[in-house]
Amino acid sequence: MRHNLRMPIQRWRCPVVLRVKSVITAAAGVAVALVFFPLWLAVPVAVLLGVWGLGMAAFGASVTLDTGAGLLRMRTGPVFQRIRIADVTAVLVEANKVSIGRAKGWEVSLYAWGKGPLDRLLRVPAVAGDIGHAIAAAVALAGADAEPGAGPDPGTDTGSGEAPGERREPPAGRRHTPSRHRSRLAVALLGANGVLAIGCALVVRVQWQNPALTVLGVIIALVLGVSGLLYLLVALWLLLTGRAPRTSLTS
Repeated sequence: MRHNLRMPIQRWRCPVVLRVKSVITAAAGVAVALVFFPLWLAVPVAVLLGVWGLGMAAFGASVTLDTGAGLLRMRTGPVFQRIRIADVTAVLVEANKVSIGRAKGWEVSLYAWGKGPLDRLLRVPAVAGDIGHAIAAAVALAGADAEPGAGPDPGTDTGSGEAPGERREPPAGRRHTPSRHRSRLAVALLGANGVLAIGCALVVRVQWQNPALTVLGVIIALVLGVSGLLYLLVALWLLLTGRAPRTSLTS
């Protein structure tokens, strides 16, 4: 029977090496903030990075698909998101990133598990495809369970005016939304990150008696400024054109 093929709970956890990498990165960020930023900016940045590093060390990143409860749980360190499977409208896989479109709320994305050359060097497994297909299958199964029963025999006149065996269109609330309809709030947050990065670049201390610190400060300012500019350009591009996904598991 079909229900015997279900796996009630499926869980994916990031490798321990990614937790260690996140802690080291957060610690380096705290040091850079305390040394190169003014005190009024260094303290909140250091606190945020510290919370992020401790959260990654304690919880890591994980995805839990509970078909029995009809819930999808996504965690990245201290950030936790719970999504009802019935609310999922699209599942997108782009390289190592899984994006979940929802009927209510904006898109939620998670890297599973790497997103750069260092992760490949550390031999971090890429499981985004497995996670995406599992979520898409759970969404399809939930949609099938939500439909009414098979009804009368196909040869029997139902009186509804539809031909026997004709497939009905799903209700408007169950139709999948196009991926290009990204939430304006998510795009605004991306643009805000760009503005914040550019602002941080402008206040980085680049004048030191030690030439090595001066060079390092200039590099940090350039990295922040270029990154912020790219964030703004990407946010503007998404706002005007949307983004075409590489792989769509539901549409």
